[in-house]
Amino acid sequence: MNRVSNLSRRTKAGACAAIVLVLSSWVCATAEGIRYKPVSREVVEARLEKYAGNNKQRETTLKQIFTEAGCDDQHFSEQAVKGSKLPNVICILPGTSDRVIIVGARFDRVSEGDGVVDNWSGASLLPSLYESIKLESRKHTYIFIGFTDEEQGEVGSRFYARQMSNEQVAATDAMVNMDTLGLASAEVWASHSDKLLVGALAYTASN
Repeated sequence: MNRVSNLSRRTKAGACAAIVLVLSSWVCATAEGIRYKPVSREVVEARLEKYAGNNKQRETTLKQIFTEAGCDDQHFSEQAVKGSKLPNVICILPGTSDRVIIVGARFDRVSEGDGVVDNWSGASLLPSLYESIKLESRKHTYIFIGFTDEEQGEVGSRFYARQMSNEQVAATDAMVNMDTLGLASAEVWASHSDKLLVGALAYTASN
């Protein structure tokens, strides 16, 4: 468990980076500043420590954590994925418009090792990000997704993207993917990211 505890502070820093990127760019940046309810380090660490088990158990755990964070049956769903025995885990946080931001992380792991960093560090933060903004008014609808079978060739995320209608694609303003947090400072794969989002992150980090 020491390994998990050592990761918790850096993982929370990664969560903060994701929150800043998403919130400052789209949700509720105002003259008063960015509004969100911080999730305590103890809660983030406790969720990170629930990494144990095979992929099916991790899928069940992620669903339980979303429930604890307040994602009810009306907004929670499991998307059956062709080519996988496990579903994508989805929690929707409605906004006041039809514009959408997707926040994703994969919950599966390879058989070797425990898969704490890669990528329970990202998946276990999805409910915390949901919890941090669920009580604030927001323009965008947020779709939080735990993707299945990424280690088998990005099965879950590819399936989700291919099932999106043209209208859903057009309504999506951004996708933030969290993977392998807590190893070092937050990084952005700028060459594969939206230039406006990268610029917003750089601006926020410099102020």
